Amino acid sequence: MNVNRILQIREGDAVKTFQNFLGEWWGRIELDAMLTPVELPDHGGVSPQVISHPEDLSKVNPFIPVMLSNSASMIEGFVRDHPRSHLAAILRPCELRALVELKKRNRVHYNPTSSGRRNENLEIISVDCPGTFSLVEYTQHAARHQHDAEIIEVELAYGRQNSYVPYQVRSACQMCDSPGPLGADIVIGTIGIEPQGSLLVIARDEETDARLRLREVTYAIATEQQVVSREVMVGKLVDKRAQKRAELIEAQARQAEDMDTTRRCLPAVPSAPTAWMPVRYTTANSAGCWASAKRARGAHPLLSELVSLSRWLASCSGCGMCQEACEHNVSLTSLVTVLSHRIQSQLHYKPGDPAQRLPWMT
Repeated sequence: MNVNRILQIREGDAVKTFQNFLGEWWGRIELDAMLTPVELPDHGGVSPQVISHPEDLSKVNPFIPVMLSNSASMIEGFVRDHPRSHLAAILRPCELRALVELKKRNRVHYNPTSSGRRNENLEIISVDCPGTFSLVEYTQHAARHQHDAEIIEVELAYGRQNSYVPYQVRSACQMCDSPGPLGADIVIGTIGIEPQGSLLVIARDEETDARLRLREVTYAIATEQQVVSREVMVGKLVDKRAQKRAELIEAQARQAEDMDTTRRCLPAVPSAPTAWMPVRYTTANSAGCWASAKRARGAHPLLSELVSLSRWLASCSGCGMCQEACEHNVSLTSLVTVLSHRIQSQLHYKPGDPAQRLPWMT
């Protein structure tokens, strides 16, 4: 059963309050390093970086509504570079889903908090994510609103407009049906919560809450109203996005043209099943989800390629980084969403759910 606590916002600065929380928590559980979104200078977005000293937490900001890469692709290297260490990572919900899928496929190896191996665990923190903007739109917004550029802009918009889905957020975010994290050790709840007042700190269960010593670094147990408010708003947001997803899919007049465009990349489809992973298109230097390998078509039977593609779509985390990396400006998000949701529905599979086995492994 979840344990919901509150983090009282100090001086109206949610980001600074969260940074202070991380600093106190770091010392209490004796962390060695953390993979976390670090704010770039001049409102240049964020970059996932490894922090080894708690004094550097002043640069951490997981609330900036912009996403440039999927940090799940960095976890394996992060853990490998810090053997026998107590680690933590801060991820968005789609990054967490990608990490779970990679772990199911044995592409990422780490000791979860439930392993009981003290000081050799990877603690996962995930934040609510109402959506992210493109870097250009975020930079323009920050330039126009210098006085509040550090505040959680998207969360404020959702709180004031009753889960309204801004058209400016990336199309992947408009169609995301899981804005709340699933399976994290700690969830930072912001949706439906007034960010000038408090943030929710939600432990996976009572054992995790005690082991991570969250009572010592939070203000109090959350009230029922605070917990329900978040749950209701997350539900409303999911409903809005389901409607938006249907509208975008139906309105995609260029879908046939886009499918024709992808033929330029199809000869380079990676044929090995292990290549069809979220990490294939979430690395920062990816050339595109279908153009990332230089294998010639026909190296493997077509049926094998289709099975590999279907498995990749079943595990799609919905981060939208494939479209960000596409060299041909194809609307991959809509195309992938149509296919992945259909396959996931037929398989009764929810990507990112730690409790579900891969459908073809049952």
